Amino acid sequence: MMTGWFPRKLQAQLMLLTSGAMLAVIVIYAGHTLNEQTGIARGSIEQQAAALARNLAISSAGPLVLGNIDVIDELLERSADFHDVIELQICDPGGRVLSHVARASTQAASSRVFDSPAQRLTLPQNAHPVVGSERVRGSERLVAWYPITAGNLLGWIRADFSTATIDTIRRGIWLSTLAAVALVTVGGSLLLYLFLRRPMRALEAARQFAIILDRSEGTQLPPTPAPVEIEDLERALNTASTNLHQQRLQLADIIGRLRQQEIVLSKRNAQLDAIFTLSPDGFVSFDNRRCVDYANPAFLHMTGLTLNDIAGLEAQAFSIRLAALCEPDARFPGMHVMRTAGIDATGQRQLLTLADASKRILEVKLRTAEEGSVSQILYFRDITHEAEVDRMKSEFLSHAAHELRTPMTSIYGFSEVLLNMSVDEATQQELLSTIHRQTGSLVDIINELLDLARIDARRGRDLHMETVDLAELVRATLADLAFDPARWPIHFTPSATPMQARADPAKLRQALINVVGNAQKYSPQGGAICIELSREPGAVGIAITDHGIGIQAKDLPHVGERFWRADVSGKMPGSGLGMAIVKEILQLHGGRLAIASEFGKGTRMTLWLPCGTSGDRLASPILA
Repeated sequence: MMTGWFPRKLQAQLMLLTSGAMLAVIVIYAGHTLNEQTGIARGSIEQQAAALARNLAISSAGPLVLGNIDVIDELLERSADFHDVIELQICDPGGRVLSHVARASTQAASSRVFDSPAQRLTLPQNAHPVVGSERVRGSERLVAWYPITAGNLLGWIRADFSTATIDTIRRGIWLSTLAAVALVTVGGSLLLYLFLRRPMRALEAARQFAIILDRSEGTQLPPTPAPVEIEDLERALNTASTNLHQQRLQLADIIGRLRQQEIVLSKRNAQLDAIFTLSPDGFVSFDNRRCVDYANPAFLHMTGLTLNDIAGLEAQAFSIRLAALCEPDARFPGMHVMRTAGIDATGQRQLLTLADASKRILEVKLRTAEEGSVSQILYFRDITHEAEVDRMKSEFLSHAAHELRTPMTSIYGFSEVLLNMSVDEATQQELLSTIHRQTGSLVDIINELLDLARIDARRGRDLHMETVDLAELVRATLADLAFDPARWPIHFTPSATPMQARADPAKLRQALINVVGNAQKYSPQGGAICIELSREPGAVGIAITDHGIGIQAKDLPHVGERFWRADVSGKMPGSGLGMAIVKEILQLHGGRLAIASEFGKGTRMTLWLPCGTSGDRLASPILA
């Protein structure tokens, strides 16, 4: 594309380019000539300066030895009349000027200059002749230094020469160049105009023909009278116009179909982008060079990587980067291993565990393609919850089997004794009592397991939420407990104002019974059990305090875990499920369990629940 200042007419372009080329040649030649001539002139002046400085050094050696300064002054005054000399100086080895002659210009007469005794010239570093350029008082000079010797260094000659001759030569060359430029521009333009006038007319006619042909929609136009070359061009344009018109119609149809396909592909791509973006599973795609091309947000969130970290990585480098994020015993095996082993084809599962705080467990699958822009895709599914559920199920079954086996072993063993051995009536009664007691424990464990299973299955859908008066519920619950009041006296301190909670009365009563039962069970030496109501913004609580064995600080986080018991000796009866049920019930109510304990002194457990509203119907304190 031509710039704005460049003419659009071909004739003007040819004239401008030709003139520009000739001007460039002239300017280059003038520059070469200028450089060559100024070099010759400078060399001549430098030779003169060196010769003059040398002659003055030789001539002034004798007078300088004798200390005859007047002779040296006359020598400098005679020498200053040479052409281009501006200034001549003689100084001692320390740079102090002994004699100084100068001219205001190359045409003026020379005169002596009396320098201050304190003034010093800057001398060359070595005792050798030196010729160079310096700027003195704003103008350039050629300066020649020559040492004065007579066995020893007596001083220096400094000769300053004007460069006016070089400036005169340079000015003359440029004036000649400008005259040549003007002559070439005018003469060349005129000759080009005369030479191009007729061909340009024919070309303009052909241009007008092409413009009309462009608007003819493929119609053949009659040729115009013109040179044979132009007639052949018009004939070719006629044929090309007809063919192009047909091809344009075909292309318009093809473009229309492609646009429809593009709309379909655009919609499909938008859908795929939305699917990959919103998918909870991770995807990483590789281009046909097996380099990372795309990773969806789910994968980046799982691994903590960014797209800039992995974009463009080759498959092996990506494998190393991902393996570095994994636990040593559950690393990513690498793309090559997954392809060669055919893990997906054989139905094997490839799992990896991330080494960060999340400890995510990811299942990886690989899909390959032989064609297209995508060579392979890695699929990542977060199965951490699934693995944790499987672990919890296995752990639950293991604990349940262990807890059930203890009473079952006693029941089975003592019943076998009764069946196979003859025992007296007292022993028989003792064995039957043990079987009955262990059967009761077994029933309690099964009931608690069923309670937990029911809570897990329904997740609060069977709750009957009402506004419960906590004081009335505590009194009704304590009335049903059969504790020895002398050994475990219960002190209940109600609040001065009514306290109401939004809860299921039956479920809350079950939780309270479990906590009070634990307070009695883990106070084997007896001790008062204190119950009081408390309040905090948006919540009310039932606090149960015992004076039993307490819980060690390291064990507090485990309270509420299934089958976990504070007494590891096994002397305290129980399955370790009671507090788990309490914790589940409180969570379903939107509440929480707070525990404070001092080992050997007792424990305080507070059941916190959301506050009830005074407008709700109060539940009956008489609970079935």
